[in-house]
Amino acid sequence: MKKLFMGVILFVAASMIVFGSANRQAAPSSSGELVINFYEHSDNDAIVNKLVEAYNASHPGIRVVYHSIPNDDYDDKIKVLAAGGSDMDIFWIRTPAQTQQFITNNALLDLSSYIQASGLDLAPIRSTSLPGAMRSGKIYGLPTTGSAWMLFYNKDLFDAKGLPYPINFTWSQYLELAKQLTYTEGGKKYWGGLCPPWTMNLGASSAGEYLTADPMPYTRRYAEVLYQMYVGDKSHPSIEDMSVGTFDVGAFFDAGNVYMMIMGDWQYNLFKGNFNVATAPMPIFDGIAQGSTVGQASYFVVSAGSKHPKEAYDFIEWALTSAQGTTIYASSKNVPSYSTPEALAEYQRLVTVPGVEYRFSAKVGAEQGTETYYGEINDAFSQEIQLYLIGEQTLDQTFTNFYKLRSEVLANNQ
Repeated sequence: MKKLFMGVILFVAASMIVFGSANRQAAPSSSGELVINFYEHSDNDAIVNKLVEAYNASHPGIRVVYHSIPNDDYDDKIKVLAAGGSDMDIFWIRTPAQTQQFITNNALLDLSSYIQASGLDLAPIRSTSLPGAMRSGKIYGLPTTGSAWMLFYNKDLFDAKGLPYPINFTWSQYLELAKQLTYTEGGKKYWGGLCPPWTMNLGASSAGEYLTADPMPYTRRYAEVLYQMYVGDKSHPSIEDMSVGTFDVGAFFDAGNVYMMIMGDWQYNLFKGNFNVATAPMPIFDGIAQGSTVGQASYFVVSAGSKHPKEAYDFIEWALTSAQGTTIYASSKNVPSYSTPEALAEYQRLVTVPGVEYRFSAKVGAEQGTETYYGEINDAFSQEIQLYLIGEQTLDQTFTNFYKLRSEVLANNQ
């Protein structure tokens, strides 16, 4: 096997014994059961325990054993386990970019033949979350849950002004409305919008353009959108405002003086404001299909060294595509990537925010590219675009500098 993430091996080798014993369930005592070892991060313990319990109860002769790794240690430790010599059959991967790294290092089993044999309908995920686990037509994992960026808005503020809700807006319409809704009244500042600087090409990626594209018209247009938000109209808290250590995006919106917020669907669970909140599709550029947005998926994969690959795949397919498995995810207010009617009904029973239906009608693409080096390119772009947004350089200088940095990353990864 190719050299696999050698930089982390020394860091975690000493802790292998500790996490290997303290965080796993006891091995089943029945020698007649086929054991599947499954590794996940501890933040998902509640979900995974339910999945494993339900699967084991309905599949006699097979025992899935769950090994939980603390979330903060997970990414490093799973790389060591995947390098070989472990009992690992199934494991979770956090992002598409990380999945591509594991594929590059021959750590994952190609699941294509198992998927074909099972007859699984891939249509619900083929063009959305599945590509993050694909390469050269081969499929190396199935997506667990996904996120989607949306437009949250303070319904009470809109109602007080007698304004129509901001549904199916273009970026131009969004910017104009945000500008109009930014004012001071009774000594209190009201903001038209709030947009965290976490994905600096968000509007471009929702149009299907990533930071490896050439040319990059949507990326440039979205940079101008951000400039108008943060600097030109001052309708959103600026980069400098949001860089203060105590700034909390969710809490800022929850305070009740922000009309609109660009945010991921995880905010359904985090919202604590004392007002009625609603959601709408994220704004798009003219000519882009309504409901287009982006999000990020995680994946269940089978280790290349699994001793029971077929049984491991069977568990993955059941957990992530069956009515029972997907409903377990939905019952924890997570949106399964492979949505089923049962999961949708459960999620909508629990999440009653007006506009939640737009989450399920959304056309969700990948938030970022899946190349193994994409993270480096994204970091370079974020660095340069922030200099533009704080007035340190022009937009032309920003893209000139970025193209140079991107060329260096590509040259180093040939």
